[in-house]
Amino acid sequence: MESKHSYSRLIMFLSLSLLLSACSSTTTSEKATSKPQPIVAPDVLTQIDQPAQYYIDKIALANKPQAISWQLLAARALIAEGHTQPALDILMSVERNPLSTKQLFEVALVKSEAYLLEKRYQQAAGVLNFSSTLDTNEQAHWQRFYLLNATIAELLNNNAKAVEYRVALSDFLDSELHSSNNNHLWESASVIPNAELELLILRFKTENPTLAGWYQLAAIGQQYRTDPKRLIESLQTWKHDYPQHPALTGFPIELVKAMATTPYTPSQIAVLAPLTGKQSVAGKAIRDGMLSAYYQDTAAGSEHNDIALRFYDTAATSADTLYLQAIEDGADFVIGPLLKSNLSKVLPLVKDVPLISLNKLANAPAADNIYYFSLSSNDEAIAAAKKMQRDGIKQPLVLAPNNRTGNRLAAEFTQQWALLTQGTSETYKYKSRSDMQNTVTSLFSVTSSNQRINLMKNLVGTDIKSTTRSRRDIDAIYIIATPSEAMLAIPYIITTQNPYAPQVAVYASSRTHGNNLSKSQSRDLNGLIFSDMPWLLNPDRELKQQTLALWPNMSKIQQNLFAMGYDSFKLIPNLLQLRNFPNLRLAGQTGILYINDDGIIEREFSWAKYRSGKIKLEETNPETKPAP
Repeated sequence: MESKHSYSRLIMFLSLSLLLSACSSTTTSEKATSKPQPIVAPDVLTQIDQPAQYYIDKIALANKPQAISWQLLAARALIAEGHTQPALDILMSVERNPLSTKQLFEVALVKSEAYLLEKRYQQAAGVLNFSSTLDTNEQAHWQRFYLLNATIAELLNNNAKAVEYRVALSDFLDSELHSSNNNHLWESASVIPNAELELLILRFKTENPTLAGWYQLAAIGQQYRTDPKRLIESLQTWKHDYPQHPALTGFPIELVKAMATTPYTPSQIAVLAPLTGKQSVAGKAIRDGMLSAYYQDTAAGSEHNDIALRFYDTAATSADTLYLQAIEDGADFVIGPLLKSNLSKVLPLVKDVPLISLNKLANAPAADNIYYFSLSSNDEAIAAAKKMQRDGIKQPLVLAPNNRTGNRLAAEFTQQWALLTQGTSETYKYKSRSDMQNTVTSLFSVTSSNQRINLMKNLVGTDIKSTTRSRRDIDAIYIIATPSEAMLAIPYIITTQNPYAPQVAVYASSRTHGNNLSKSQSRDLNGLIFSDMPWLLNPDRELKQQTLALWPNMSKIQQNLFAMGYDSFKLIPNLLQLRNFPNLRLAGQTGILYINDDGIIEREFSWAKYRSGKIKLEETNPETKPAP
């Protein structure tokens, strides 16, 4: 299961490996002469600048000691062309001979490169565990050794170890390659959890100050990314503590941008939302969430509490007219509109004034000052695929209603699963609640099992003892259903499974989780793993109690929109930092928030599970910064 980032790291490694080889070796190009030239043993570190067949041809013409060098070059050339198995076959042949330390080192490096290309990362790392007696004075060997180890650590998400290897690699690089290495080093250091960074700083402070300096820099970057003033002060202190640190010659671009980033500090925010008519319930819930965040900031004495909030009713006047009116009224930030039809009218008008839309379009334009925020159910289907992958699920199924919502969410899940794993997931559709049992029976292939049992009874007699067997190739089901549909489906799923096989996990979205279920109804959902926003699963209890005291009859949908309005206001001073730093997260009421390259505000959901009729929150440890 590889991400596009892992693949790009692999391509980067192969490219940089060839570059390192070119920077420290001689060529094997030969000039044509009228007389045959003797086949001499080349240096094993010679640059690969010929097709693999060129080196293979040389093997046949060389004597045994010379042939070993040509074999090692041929193996490297084969790997460069993507032919790993022939390269490994050659290495196996080479290892049957007595080898010098230099040749042994080269065999290990080439073998690791082959395993790396085959994505056999543990084996690639294993062959680099040299004994203390295997050493080399060749700079090119150490370059490849540390680069290989760093790349493998990155692909295995062992970021602290990747930083160690890249710090060691820097001692063997010239100035041209230092900048690239520093960028990769910072990329790994910046995603190490802050608690781990603190331990690493203490561990290496005396033992390896250069390494400790990188970890300290990463800790500063995480702690003050949304506070440019404190960030600059902390970086000045860091420079004083590490005056000779190699990072000073190529400062991480993220920190350069952070020091230059000034948060949005609007003086007047215009909110475009429907406050009358059919959509007024949604619009008012969003308005109330924003006002709650606004008054909370005012009570806390926030430096952003001088903002003027002005609301414009898109149900009374066209959204494009209201947008232009808001700008004329002096708005220097806009939130909304909510409806897609209104958003399509407003987006072409956006120029200098930043905007957080409360919806997103399929082909929405990306711009530096436009942010898209929505509570689309598609996001939960995507989140479920990611959650299953993290949980080690290998073969999920989708159980969905045969309607527009079911088809859309099933397609979204299937697409995301394929993107994450390059695997497929089957989808089973049920037409109605009464069709649920037949659909569950079908997806476990129990029907086929029963048919085989009946056939055997007809052949050998009715006294045959038999047990229905269900399929064993699935390990999870993503169910798209209402609470009542799920309460019907889950008992069928439990009783239909093969009792001798591991039980299939059942995942769902917030639509399957009911707020007001009785104890017996909740027991019918036992085992269900589902997502929802923190506001509903793990809320700021004081805020939620205050809110429900004011609006005791808020529906679940209204609460969702209230949380969206609250987060929309709280996001404003953090938007630029979130956009500039892909690894930064903000703990919001609707989820753990971050922004992708297109300006879309993404959410990581809370997850819980029904156990013994009660909801148990799953623990997560995201690196987040609470909304200020």
